Amino acid sequence: MEVFLYLFYLYVPIKQSLLIMQQNKYYFDRYSNWLKKEIMMNKRNIIITFIILSSVYILFFVSKEAIPRGLLLLLLFVYGYVNWKKEKDTKYRITLQCTARLKRLCCMQVLVLVFCISLFVQNLGDYELIFLTPFIYFIPWLTMIVAAFLIYPFEQRLKHYYRVEAENKLSEYKDLIKIGITGSYGKTSVKSILFPLLQTSYSTLKTPKSYNNSMGITKTIRELLEPTHQAFICEMGADHCNELSDLMHFVNPKYGVVTTIGNQHLETFRTMDAIVYEKMQVIELLPMDGIGFLNADNSYIRNYSLKNHCKIIWFGKDKKADYRYSNVTYSENGSRFEIMYHGEKHLFTTTLLGENAIIDITCAIAIAHTLGISWKSMQEEVKRLPYVSHRLEKRKVNHITILDDAYNSNPQGARCACDVIKQMKQQRIIITPGFVELGEVQEVENEAFGEYMSDCVDEVILVGERQTKSILYGLKKMQYPREHIYLTSDIEEAFCVCKKIVKKHAVVLIENDLPDVYQH
Repeated sequence: MEVFLYLFYLYVPIKQSLLIMQQNKYYFDRYSNWLKKEIMMNKRNIIITFIILSSVYILFFVSKEAIPRGLLLLLLFVYGYVNWKKEKDTKYRITLQCTARLKRLCCMQVLVLVFCISLFVQNLGDYELIFLTPFIYFIPWLTMIVAAFLIYPFEQRLKHYYRVEAENKLSEYKDLIKIGITGSYGKTSVKSILFPLLQTSYSTLKTPKSYNNSMGITKTIRELLEPTHQAFICEMGADHCNELSDLMHFVNPKYGVVTTIGNQHLETFRTMDAIVYEKMQVIELLPMDGIGFLNADNSYIRNYSLKNHCKIIWFGKDKKADYRYSNVTYSENGSRFEIMYHGEKHLFTTTLLGENAIIDITCAIAIAHTLGISWKSMQEEVKRLPYVSHRLEKRKVNHITILDDAYNSNPQGARCACDVIKQMKQQRIIITPGFVELGEVQEVENEAFGEYMSDCVDEVILVGERQTKSILYGLKKMQYPREHIYLTSDIEEAFCVCKKIVKKHAVVLIENDLPDVYQH
């Protein structure tokens, strides 16, 4: 009974620690780093929580005849119930996903806590237990690391079992066209654009959503790959060294694509050299008869010295590009541009907006045309392309135009989005928390973003006072009017502010939407 009441008392920190571990992709180092930062940045809230919980110390003044442990258990129930009710009304940007892996981790977390609490209950006196109770509330954040460490060997064995099963299944598809796509950003967009182009001639499978790690690809192959499939578009992501070489040996694609290289995930890669080397493994590990597709506009890619002598096809607007786009024009209805190939120009129109969309389309066209898709067929498909979810996705809401660029924003993409909204004649509003995972250059990039947006929008709504300090500084440097800058604590408050200031036919750009792990 006592252990159960303590678990009820710890319900909220147990749930929140699971959420943060999941948002950190179950990496020990990322979770630990987040925990350290959170302790440093939220000392005030932690102290307030401790003071509230310390009200249990009133039991020190209760005589032994009054059964202080019984009163303690009653207080545990009251605290647990109040927190549970409050948690029910709490909204998270990304909710807890009850996957099989999370359930296993949760069970291990509870077992570790039961062990710890049982030791306390059985070996401590009433007043000692009362004294420790406020401290026990914070224990789940630490036992999460222990639980993840204990279950890690089992998770690795399970992962290996499914991986081998997927590798064996994939090896049976001898004639399957396999395309590996990576890049600091643009992977999902290129995959989504390429899919309908190839579907005109090939039965095609693509990794769904943003499934781009080993387990996501394994799940796709095991559950979705069918004998009728002729092509497999495989998105490959990495935020640590050696992940892409592992995925390349797993999938063994004949065609490799690097969309672009930037400072995304610099925090985990540490250096730009490490990022460049990692991304280029998708080309370096292609077979000799393979074909690599590279962005001619990206200086990191252009300056990289390739060791693999397979065929390389370049795309972009640079003169070096084999598939070169030019004459780009934008309107409220979308974009219009030309692609030059072997001296011939081909006109394309699309509802997609921004130069990032144009280069992603050019990349997809280069791959599709190499695989035999006709220009006429591609022109028709590009015209019908749907918006890629949360990637400068345009939609109308009550006479307001929303440009939703909320997914995993990066400096280059954000500037492209600003260029698009700058051309709009109506009221222009940006809602943004800035960039994350850029390591040492994060503050510099956020400041530069503030400077860049100052000439593009009429109203700025910043999400997270600490997170957006550098953006605010950049805006002030450009003497952007302070009365048109709004600081909010979270995205819900930002939307409330937007509703108050928005005018009819306004354009609202949502540039990035951070999960709870980054909300400050």
